[in-house]
Amino acid sequence: MAGVVAGHRDVARALASSFEIIVCDDGSTDATWAALEASRAATSELRLMRNPSRAGIPFSMKRLYADARGEWIYFAPADGQVPAVALERMWSIRDGAALVVGRRIPRRDPASRVLIAQVYSAMLRWIFQLPVRDIDSVKLYRADELRSVPPRSESNFFEAEILINLCSRGRSVREIDIPHRPRIAGAAKGVTPADALIALRDVVAFAIGWLFHRGR
Repeated sequence: MAGVVAGHRDVARALASSFEIIVCDDGSTDATWAALEASRAATSELRLMRNPSRAGIPFSMKRLYADARGEWIYFAPADGQVPAVALERMWSIRDGAALVVGRRIPRRDPASRVLIAQVYSAMLRWIFQLPVRDIDSVKLYRADELRSVPPRSESNFFEAEILINLCSRGRSVREIDIPHRPRIAGAAKGVTPADALIALRDVVAFAIGWLFHRGR
């Protein structure tokens, strides 16, 4: 965790005159919070948030997006699989864009997880005519554009919903290849059957509404 924070701090300091790094601890019961507090000594730009109990990815990310300040908002997971250099690559093509997506090439996850992600992305690209291949990867948003399309979905589909709405509004969305590392610690929590059902419900409900409005 400390290495991920330090890596992004160093890249951000080279790219911008002012920035903040916000990390949300999703109700951890191990030493994560203590490690984050210790990181403040070396990273004055670090701001910490903590959920009192495990709230999940959608809730935590929405909380981070709502609390972030500044013109651009970059999201990356704290597991270190996406190195900080990805921010530099995405930052370089941001001018004129509402959103920049990092395409993980090659993706260093188990084959089953990659296959599920590819099927999910292909389905959304086909239904919503999206220009992005790595739907749930790291993203660099222009803050005012992100806040112009607040998502209604309660599942992991919420970020795809933001992407679809930006594309539907004719906003510029770009994708650039970024490196991806194998996981070296911990285990991916993945999506539970209950999570998958909620996401499927959100996709179907959103698709019906989206197709109805397009047909009018």
